[in-house]
Amino acid sequence: MKPKAEVAGKIKSARTAKGWKQKHLAAEVKVEPITVSRWERGATTPDFHALALVAEATGKPLGYFLGEDRSAGDQLAAAAERIEAAAERIATKGERIANALAELRAELARLR
Repeated sequence: MKPKAEVAGKIKSARTAKGWKQKHLAAEVKVEPITVSRWERGATTPDFHALALVAEATGKPLGYFLGEDRSAGDQLAAAAERIEAAAERIATKGERIANALAELRAELARLR
């Protein structure tokens, strides 16, 4: 699904989850009902400000409309995995640096 179509589907899904008709969402966001229809068909896409108003009106987080489908817990778990992987890379590089330093010290001691 293309990004424009994804946003369109999510707007419609959020609206219908509230049990609203397009005119209800339009009134909440202060746009014409035809505008909501265009958004939901993917003919146009709301700007960021309008999308933030849609999020507020429907009670959905803005990230829902922007493609951030994962829950906060999933996002934290993914971030923790990335941090752990970075820590492992740093530890490996730290070991390489320590080994190189030991070799340099040994070479300096041999030269003295």
